[in-house]
Amino acid sequence: MITAQQFVQAVDDAAAGIRQYEWGADGFAGKCDCIGLIMDALSLLGFQWPGTHGTNWTARNTMRELKKLAVAGDLFLGEVVFKARAPGDEKYKLPDSYKNSGDLFDYYHVGVVTAVNPLCITHCTDVPGGIQRDTKLGAWAWGGRLKYVNYDEEGSEESMDFPYLAEVWAPNKYAVKMREEPNQDANILEKVDQGTVVDVLGEIGTEEAGKWCFIRHGARTGYMMKEFLKPLPYETSDPPEDEYDELTIAEMALEKAQEAILEALEAVRAAKGETEA
Repeated sequence: MITAQQFVQAVDDAAAGIRQYEWGADGFAGKCDCIGLIMDALSLLGFQWPGTHGTNWTARNTMRELKKLAVAGDLFLGEVVFKARAPGDEKYKLPDSYKNSGDLFDYYHVGVVTAVNPLCITHCTDVPGGIQRDTKLGAWAWGGRLKYVNYDEEGSEESMDFPYLAEVWAPNKYAVKMREEPNQDANILEKVDQGTVVDVLGEIGTEEAGKWCFIRHGARTGYMMKEFLKPLPYETSDPPEDEYDELTIAEMALEKAQEAILEALEAVRAAKGETEA
């Protein structure tokens, strides 16, 4: 799990590489927007963003304990903070996809608390150089914990370390659908056979509404319902260095494919009555 200190350092490292604000950018070629800075920081730590490039999606899907901010003294290191507009406020513009979510705030800007005393909120915005560091709470009105960061130095039992390995399974014999987006109506990217091992890169949603995992299968990424993924034991998910060395999942898949080809050739030879020389 990413620690708060690692997250803050990654935000500072990502900010150091930014030269210009650009809406929709995520750090490539020195450009980003506000959520793009966080995405870039997480990518430096090997984490792939699991969903939509947007602050409203982020506030609703990646946060734990999102609360109204009262005073700057309540902020903590690595906290993700938002500026928001309520219905009726000037420039209020909540995307249509969130108007039935039950939360009608428009979370239009996001930043990260990279220092507490003295206060520093680092964010990417439309200023020369793209990066601004606020020293007062100002309009930052909401804050909370990013799901992918462990803010507890002793660890959290409710959090999984990402990425981790999981086995695809279901109560029937059928393959499980990997979808383009985390909902049942999204396009099906492929059907993954039971017993297949995949990388789980992140989780979104709630237990009540249904949890989705952002997964990688081979070279493809997509979403699968969490109920169809069984985390592998620690010794399998994180093997000792002397067991697999630097063997990657892709290389293991290639080895399995090669073994299958050899078995098929042996079967053909046996059917023809051939024997090995």
